[in-house]
Amino acid sequence: MAWMPPLHRLLSAITADTGAKIEQVQLKPLYYAAQKDALARAGDDEDDQFFELAKLATGLSEKELDQLKRPDYVSIAQYVHEMSTRPASFFLNEPQQSSHDQPIQLLLPLDAAGRTLNELPLEMPALRATKVMKKLATNKERAEFITAHCTGLMIPDLAGLTVPDWTELQERIDDFLNQPADFFRNATSR
Repeated sequence: MAWMPPLHRLLSAITADTGAKIEQVQLKPLYYAAQKDALARAGDDEDDQFFELAKLATGLSEKELDQLKRPDYVSIAQYVHEMSTRPASFFLNEPQQSSHDQPIQLLLPLDAAGRTLNELPLEMPALRATKVMKKLATNKERAEFITAHCTGLMIPDLAGLTVPDWTELQERIDDFLNQPADFFRNATSR
């Protein structure tokens, strides 16, 4: 069964922009590109960042969100925090893959190059790829380049990854970039 974001029942109903009563909010997954855009709009203020991400996670307008009672907002902010910092394995209630040669199980399917992917195999980057990566201007550009290289995806396809999938990929790729060969030998012999 595919993962589904939780339904949040509001402690206090709010009024929709249409005038209807909202008593519950179906939370939505955060996607990599949408999160990146929301954070850019919000700037450096953490409260503004959470508010922008809460709009994405709830689908509510700014006016609707402003009506939330603080406990409801805190619950939504907690979901946003988990979506922004936890790997997909956390939401799937699965242990993180310890072997570099096992594919990453995606939280939600990814449509890429006319295919629907439920998992992503990873390939360790060659030294020449890391040399190219280091010449890129920003950390985001470097992360996107090496992620595309290791997954075989095109950079535009990365936009369709959920943030937890992105986080899981970054943890595995960080190992590829920074761990010695014995780390991987030991992981596969467990």
